[in-house]
Amino acid sequence: MADVPAELLRRWDIRGIALDLDNTIVPWYSDALAPGVKEWAQMVLELDIRMCLLTNNYGAHAMGVARELKVPLVRGALKPLPAAYARCLRELQTDAHQTLSVGDQLFTDVLGAKLSGMRAVYVRPIAGRVLFTTRFLRMLERPVFARLRRAGVPGA
Repeated sequence: MADVPAELLRRWDIRGIALDLDNTIVPWYSDALAPGVKEWAQMVLELDIRMCLLTNNYGAHAMGVARELKVPLVRGALKPLPAAYARCLRELQTDAHQTLSVGDQLFTDVLGAKLSGMRAVYVRPIAGRVLFTTRFLRMLERPVFARLRRAGVPGA
């Protein structure tokens, strides 16, 4: 979660974070937090920033991760549709412009956040194992990231 440092959260005046689950903070369909996630989550909470897990997943492991991080959970989100982002904003009690979405997919996490008026940070996936639909979306992401790199966008 080094892609989302405290300085960025302060500079953007972030009050809430909609945090993706699979391949963002845990490997796909696992409840084992990636290295550094628990410490990052603690730093976020110490900055008085609220967090909510926002996932398309319905699995029970999502509830376990939410319990471990002590954050609310919106599952079965159907990202990028804005309805789940609205549910997450209600959980967080924050305005969209002060809420950041963090996730590993351009066409779900980032697009859904932008459609909902939130800022978004794309993070590289932590594991290679994914659903077929995710593999397909990652294929569609490649030309977008190539174009962003050519345009000089950092981290693309």
